[in-house]
Amino acid sequence: MNLPALPSGSDGVSRRAALKQLALACGLALSASSLSALAASFSAPTDFSRSKKTLLTAKQLELVRTLGDIIIPATDTPGAVSAGVHDFINHYTAYCASSAEQQQLLATLARIESAAHDEFKTAFTALTNAQQLQLLNAMEQAQNGFSQADRKGLKQFKALVVFGYYTSEPGATQELAYLAIPGGYKGNFKLKEIGRAWALNF
Repeated sequence: MNLPALPSGSDGVSRRAALKQLALACGLALSASSLSALAASFSAPTDFSRSKKTLLTAKQLELVRTLGDIIIPATDTPGAVSAGVHDFINHYTAYCASSAEQQQLLATLARIESAAHDEFKTAFTALTNAQQLQLLNAMEQAQNGFSQADRKGLKQFKALVVFGYYTSEPGATQELAYLAIPGGYKGNFKLKEIGRAWALNF
């Protein structure tokens, strides 16, 4: 599947800027439109009285785990499952997502599950890999009964998987190249070698 492409400010523009800076810092090869879509997908929670420790049921969490493995499988580096992206999504949506965003995630998972039962008469996690990809590709293209709203929900879910993975320790240090001080550190230069010193931009 083609991967589509946190909030720090109070509006979409500042969230987008913060996310793009994070992506550049991590070396993410995501398009500007993908980053904007991810930043616009999530907003600050509106209900701070929530005491839930989990949003997803055991079956929903297993579905999220399976989907994460399809989106970012293990190769020579750990995949989404090893990075615990399914647990991240469960925790993030319970504590940080708005009620509307929670309902969007639950609706997307329910749509995937119902489509699997309609098409193959079994749960999505019980399908073969080929059947799972067939269903998700149809959803991604809004075909075979899937709507544009279904497509949008899947896109937002994939963006959340990507964000969770590349901000995890395995994603940031094994999948991406990691240097604590990129380019190395040299503390002693002759002025003639560097020319003018850089001004600080306050």
